Amino acid sequence: MNHFDPQPKNNKPKYKGKYRIDSTRLPAWSYASNAGYFVTICTDGKKCFFGEVVQGEMQLSPIGEIAHKLWYEIPEHFSNCQIDSFCVMPNHIHGILVINQIREGDAMNPRTLEEDAMNRVSTSQRGDGERGGVTGLFNPMLSKNSLSKIIRWYKGRCTFEINQIYEGFGWQGRFHDNIIRNEFARDRIRQYIINNPINWERDYEQPPHSPL
Repeated sequence: MNHFDPQPKNNKPKYKGKYRIDSTRLPAWSYASNAGYFVTICTDGKKCFFGEVVQGEMQLSPIGEIAHKLWYEIPEHFSNCQIDSFCVMPNHIHGILVINQIREGDAMNPRTLEEDAMNRVSTSQRGDGERGGVTGLFNPMLSKNSLSKIIRWYKGRCTFEINQIYEGFGWQGRFHDNIIRNEFARDRIRQYIINNPINWERDYEQPPHSPL
């Protein structure tokens, strides 16, 4: 193709003069809803800021220690969020976050979380042309104390504290997530997280992925 050939037209909307990248979030799901979420956050350029894996065990660097400490602090800043299994790897973090907006007695009830995740999600379109599900046309990641806000706080706090001892640290702009639909899926993800250091050499050249 030379420069005189017709170019394919990009119909995507622009933001500040740049084409927007399609969101990876599920559009009909409120990310402040009660559910477990499997989250992966990667460092900028997949640089190994957080330490190294030695004989199948993660050895945290001082930067990795900060990332590890601050993950434990998430529930202190977001009362609707509980942490489950997680691990800090050389260039990414895997973790399960449980968002719970319900009464205290149901806080960690797997049946409640599973039913909420199964019953409230919808990816269909309504007959009137508007998107279905619990969020309508609103951004599914901007609800109060949503998953996005929790991760934004975590990444921002890590960056602030790490920059006190090391200049040049950064995160990838996005993060990966999966809604955990049931206890079976959660158990698989927990095992995947536990085994992540053991599988590091095999997965090193591969992007972090979901076990689902």
